[in-house]
Amino acid sequence: MTKILAKTFNKLLFIYLFGILTAENNKELALNHFMQGEFLMNQGNYALAILEFQDAIELDPNASTIHVSIADGYSRIGKLSKAEDHLGIALELDSEEKEALEMLGQIFLSQKRYEEAKKTYQKLSDLEPNNVDFIFTLADLARIERDWNLAIDYYVQGYETNSLAVTGLEQALQIALTISNFDRAQEICSLLLEENPTNIDLLETMKDLTLFNGNYEESLKILKKIEEINGQSNEILIQKSALYEELNRPELALEMIYNALENDSVNIDVLHRLVTLLMSQDKNEDAILYNQKIIDYHPNDSRGFINTAVMAMSGKKPEEAIFALSPHSEKFSEDFTIQYLLGTAYYQIKNYEKSKIYLSNALIIYPQSRNTKHNLALIYDSTGDWEESDKLYVDLISSDSTDAQAYNNYAYSLVERDKDIDFALELAQNAIKLEPKSAAYLDTIGWIYFKMDMYDEALQYIRESLSIDSSNATIQGHLNTIIKNKTKFNSSKMQKAEN
Repeated sequence: MTKILAKTFNKLLFIYLFGILTAENNKELALNHFMQGEFLMNQGNYALAILEFQDAIELDPNASTIHVSIADGYSRIGKLSKAEDHLGIALELDSEEKEALEMLGQIFLSQKRYEEAKKTYQKLSDLEPNNVDFIFTLADLARIERDWNLAIDYYVQGYETNSLAVTGLEQALQIALTISNFDRAQEICSLLLEENPTNIDLLETMKDLTLFNGNYEESLKILKKIEEINGQSNEILIQKSALYEELNRPELALEMIYNALENDSVNIDVLHRLVTLLMSQDKNEDAILYNQKIIDYHPNDSRGFINTAVMAMSGKKPEEAIFALSPHSEKFSEDFTIQYLLGTAYYQIKNYEKSKIYLSNALIIYPQSRNTKHNLALIYDSTGDWEESDKLYVDLISSDSTDAQAYNNYAYSLVERDKDIDFALELAQNAIKLEPKSAAYLDTIGWIYFKMDMYDEALQYIRESLSIDSSNATIQGHLNTIIKNKTKFNSSKMQKAEN
C-alpha cells in the first residue's frame, strides 16, 4: 500500500515539474516568435509579422502584449475587425492596457464610432490625467458632436494641464467666438494674452470683446496699449472717440476727432465721425459745416447726403430730406440707408406710392430689416393692400415671437377692417403680455373689445391707456366713441325692458 502511494506521488510530481518546464519553454518560444514579429513589423512586412504573432499567441495566449502587436499588424493591412477582436482580448486580460486602448480609440475614430471613441479616450484620460493628447481628442470629439461648451472646457483643461498647449486655448477662443459666448471668449483671450501680451490680433479681439460686453473702460485701456505698440493712427483716434462717447465724456470724444482732423483734414471717416458727434451734441451748425466738406471732397460717398437727410428728419422736415436725397437716389440705388430714408420721408408726407417704391428697394438690399417691413406693412394698410400687409405681419411674427409691435399693428389692421376679430384679440393680448404698459397697445385691445360690444372691458383698457398717454387724440376719440355707444346701448336696453 505504501509502495503504491509512493509511486503515484512520484508520477504526479514528474507531471507537475514537466508542466512547469514545458510552460517555461513555451513562453520562451512565444517570446522568440514575438521578437521576430516585431522585427518584421519594423521592416514593414506585416503579413509575415502576423504569422509570427499567431505562433506566439498559440504558445502564450494570455500575453496581452502579443494581442496588441497582432492587432497593430491587422490594422496596418486594413483588417480592423480582427484588430478590434485582439484588442478586446488584450483588454480582457488587462483592462488598463494603455496601448490597446489607444489603438482601439483610433479604430473607433477611423470608423466614426464617436460614442465608443469618447468612452475609450475618457478611460485613457482617467488613466493618464496629464496627457494633453487624450484631453484634446476628447475636445475634438465634443466638437464633432457639436457640444461646443464641452469642447471649450476640454481645450482649456488641456492648457491648464500643460501651459505649453497654447493651441488648445486658441481652439477654445475660436469656438467661443463662433457660438457668440463672449463672456467665455473674454476669459480665454485673457489667458492667451498672459502668454503673449503684445500680440496685436489678441489685443484687438480683447478690445472688441470688452466693448461688446460693455466694459468700455477696459476697452479704452486695451486700445491705448495697441496705440503704444503700433503708434497713433486716425483709426485708433476714432475708436477712442467712440469709447469716450460711451463713457459720457463728450468733450474728450470731440478732442480725439479734432486731433485726427489735424492729421488729415479731408479724411472721410474722420469727417463723418465728427459730424455724427456734433449732431449728437446738438451742434448742428458746426455739423452742417463739416458735412458740406464731406459732400465737396467725397461726392461719391453716400454718408454726406445721409447726414443731411438725418438732420432734416430730426428737425421734422421730411421735404428737405427728400430734396437732399432724391437727386442721388439712382447713383446710390444699392445703398440701403438712402433708399430707407427716402421711403420714410415720403411716408411722413403721406406720399405712399413713392414711399412703397423706396422701402421695397431697401428691403431688396437688406431683406432682414424689420423696421423696413414694419413701415411697408403700415403703408400697405394705408393703401388697402391688405394681402401684402398680412404677409409682412405674419413674417414679422413668425421670425420673432417677441415683436410686440407686429402683434399690435396686425391686430389693429384686422379690427379696422372688421376682419377676424377673435384672432385680432389674440394678437393684441400677445402684445400686452410683452409690453403691458404701452398706451398704444392698451388702446388697440380696448378698441377690439368695443368692436365686440364688450363696453366695460373696452373702457377699462382705454382709460388705462389714457392714464399713460393723456394727450393722445386718437385714444381720447376712442374713449368718447365707446362712452357714446355704451350710453346708446344702455338706453336701448332700458327701452326694451320698459316695453
